[in-house]
Amino acid sequence: MPESADHRDYDVVIYGATLAGIMAVLRLRLRGYTSLVLEPTGHVGGIVAGGLVKSDTPGVPAALAGLTQDRFFAGIGAEYAAEGLDDPKAQYLFEPKVAERVAWRLLDEAGATVVLNARLHDSEDVGVRGGRIVAVRADGRWRRASFFIDASYEGDLLAAAGVPYAVGREAASQYGEAYAGFQPGRAHRIQSFRPNTGYPVGPVPDSEPGDGDAKVQAYNFRGVLTREADRLPFPKPDGYDPALYTHLRSLLEHRGVPGLSSIVTHTAALPHGKFQTNQAQFIGFDLPGVNWDYPDGGWKRRDEIIAEQVRWHQGMLYFLANDPALPATFRADAQTFGLPPDEFADSPYGAGFPHALYVREARRMIGEHVFTEHDTQRPDNTKATAVCCWQYGLDCHIVQYYPDGDDTIVGEGSTTGSYRNAPADLYQLPAESLFPARGSIENLAVPVCFSASHVGILSPRMEPAYGMLGEAAGELAAQALRSGRPVQQYDYPTLAAALAEHGTVLELPELEAAP
Repeated sequence: MPESADHRDYDVVIYGATLAGIMAVLRLRLRGYTSLVLEPTGHVGGIVAGGLVKSDTPGVPAALAGLTQDRFFAGIGAEYAAEGLDDPKAQYLFEPKVAERVAWRLLDEAGATVVLNARLHDSEDVGVRGGRIVAVRADGRWRRASFFIDASYEGDLLAAAGVPYAVGREAASQYGEAYAGFQPGRAHRIQSFRPNTGYPVGPVPDSEPGDGDAKVQAYNFRGVLTREADRLPFPKPDGYDPALYTHLRSLLEHRGVPGLSSIVTHTAALPHGKFQTNQAQFIGFDLPGVNWDYPDGGWKRRDEIIAEQVRWHQGMLYFLANDPALPATFRADAQTFGLPPDEFADSPYGAGFPHALYVREARRMIGEHVFTEHDTQRPDNTKATAVCCWQYGLDCHIVQYYPDGDDTIVGEGSTTGSYRNAPADLYQLPAESLFPARGSIENLAVPVCFSASHVGILSPRMEPAYGMLGEAAGELAAQALRSGRPVQQYDYPTLAAALAEHGTVLELPELEAAP
């Protein structure tokens, strides 16, 4: 161990103070174990504290359970109830500052040691001996533990430890998935674009339908806007170029969109007069293609990608409020919005702007069980080793834009060629998707970049599901610590009893219902 080692021992090191990481900490505390949380950014709570404040809940409401519901989401609701807003919807439609406040409170209650801005870089930062991780270095100091949980959005710990993983889209033939690979037949095709080339439209792919590739679905910032009098005006970013929004202007004209209010106010009205931004339009806040290097890119490359996403998002808001090519009435409407001064005050990208990029999908571990499209559909939707239930459509944002003919832009990557998601049944997620395959690392659980195909992760890639998987990761770690056995040799009845003890729902009547 180098001289910079932290000679304190922890039972578990958790990389990533995401909702999954926080829920793992809570479970471990209830079992009497100590946790060190290494968070690569300057904030805790992950994307739910960083802008994703319209939480996607399951189609079967009872599937959202456990400490994820009772402590985190209900905790957010309690914050609003304490100030007189007794609205049950507020726990799923909230302000980022409230989510981060609840996240910190839960970490404090669990007695976790939290280190911010602690980034793992590569295999040199992870010590592995005899199939076990023994220490990690994320802030210049080596940290030792008996068990490790990778709760990050990037999967840096699992990758640095040598665990196999996938990035991008598998070929349809790999797992026999209908929605896998390049899907031009299910792409959005929108006409009336002249020109239909230029940023962010890429070249026509040289792929056959069903081919795999290393491309990932678009990321964005989930911004928060306000119309209050103290709003901050949309900043003009360095390098602003209105020509980048040529396609957006064409789309607004084609659809007759009258103003920014018609884009953001129908998607999510938050407490205290705030609004959530999302993709909203075919050309919108998503930026397909720019993020393809992100999963396997080092932090230098990731920071470059983040900076480009910041310029795109901030530049779009500035464009909508100021560009003379837009109708004066549109600009006037956009100028009634601004950034909230009471959110993201210390964001590295400017006050009021989110501090977290929404990384919808990065690495995916190849573990003991690879969760695929088939696992989201009957009859493969039930599992003998379930750790939670979930139901949500197969939700993939656009992967790439490319031109077709003279006036059409294709947005490829979705599962239906529309704004609807392909359906998924109510299903159970198995414990075997949360740890490496036998013969690999023995003391690691992975609740966010868990073992799944690209199509398989499209439904459970939602924060409440990640929270419940984090709970399962915490209980797997606790069991491995008690037994001294590899996580792959866990005892399911014991795990199921531990999960159920604090409210996790492992079975629902709807699982047996006829299609």
